[in-house]
Amino acid sequence: MRPSRTTVLRTAKPFRSSLQMALAVLAAAAALSPVASRAQSAQGATPGPYIGGSLGQGRWMDSAAGVTGGRTDLSGKVYGGYQFTPNFALEAGGVALGESNRADGSIKGNAAFVDAVGTLPLTSQWSAIGRVGLLRGKVDTSTGNDYGNGLKVGAGAQYALTQKTAVLGEWERYKLDVFGTRPEVNQFTVGVKTAF
Repeated sequence: MRPSRTTVLRTAKPFRSSLQMALAVLAAAAALSPVASRAQSAQGATPGPYIGGSLGQGRWMDSAAGVTGGRTDLSGKVYGGYQFTPNFALEAGGVALGESNRADGSIKGNAAFVDAVGTLPLTSQWSAIGRVGLLRGKVDTSTGNDYGNGLKVGAGAQYALTQKTAVLGEWERYKLDVFGTRPEVNQFTVGVKTAF
């Protein structure tokens, strides 16, 4: 079932705004690199590899294959990354977008992703995070399944517990091209990451 032009335009505007917000955080992190480097060194966030994971809940924003979305059960992600500078990292991982069961059927999704992550230190322990990425995912519904590529954006905050470990709270939006439509999932998670 293809969405109407009005639906496409309605969902495209929030996605563009989200993308602009994430890009603004990335740009601010790059522009404030000298200040950020000093603050980040106090946190001990030095270049190198790290791993992490988050759990939370999502919400399907559109329909796919005729199934209306809604709040999901437990969702989350696991990932590994490399901190190239105090302000820039690349991450790759997998995400379970959760399952939503409605009267008209169920819908769930999973995806692999690669993100560019910008970090903007605010204090010696708090930092703002912005991310943009690419994904490849699968969406299953009561009437079938489909694979597709997509984009994701996100923003959040992290708190350094130690020099190597931080807790994070994030919002991310995943947008996949499946079933001839572009369903979106807003995901809110809390997690932990640790450096080697």
